[in-house]
Amino acid sequence: MSAEDMRKVVGLADGCELMSALTRFPDNDVAAAVASGSVHDDAVGCAKDVAAARDDGRAGDIEALCEGFVCAADEDAEALGAALRRAWSLLYARQGSGVAIFPYESAFVHVREGLPGAPALFRTALTLRVEKTMRESGVLPKDAETEPCDSAWNEWAFLSFLLGSEAASLEAEDEEAVALWRGRVADFVRDHAALWLPDFLTRTAEEVERLAQAGKVDPAAERFYGALAAYGRFLLATLAERAA
Repeated sequence: MSAEDMRKVVGLADGCELMSALTRFPDNDVAAAVASGSVHDDAVGCAKDVAAARDDGRAGDIEALCEGFVCAADEDAEALGAALRRAWSLLYARQGSGVAIFPYESAFVHVREGLPGAPALFRTALTLRVEKTMRESGVLPKDAETEPCDSAWNEWAFLSFLLGSEAASLEAEDEEAVALWRGRVADFVRDHAALWLPDFLTRTAEEVERLAQAGKVDPAAERFYGALAAYGRFLLATLAERAA
């Protein structure tokens, strides 16, 4: 086990955990963490760990990547929380005109593929495959009774769990377990995450920009969700390379 390999796996695990927290409906704790700068600092730290073993320059400027997570010095956490919740709702929750972007794999793919009818949120074949994969790895989301397992935040959390298990196996120098967990990460990336999360993040960046131009979301929320999309794509690109 190389120190660089361990650092990269831990950075990916922590980065996916951060993405899970930031993709959920933003509560006061998330707003406070963004306003205090801790989200920015965590994002930079994880990205530096992920990029540590890369010498090809493709990781880009990490500070620029995370720039949108920085708030103005006078940003109020309460006002920021309200702005983020409004943007999240306009992006991912049902409005009078429907849902702009479904944050669930099965529903997102349904819309992207132009399938007829309204997408179902529970018990679809795709959602059940995600749930089965999670069960086989010994974990289910805490909200599995009330939310589809294939939400963006649940899939990021599952990737974090898989990568954390790989890191623990690396630390224990258990080569068989390392291969098992690394294979599970690769399988989930190829079979699920890579097939929809990049498009989901691209749509998020496009839609939040459109909403901002229409004056419907605060500039701070536009910066945040734009940064979220870019950061998620950075992590997914690295995960896809490992799964290839």
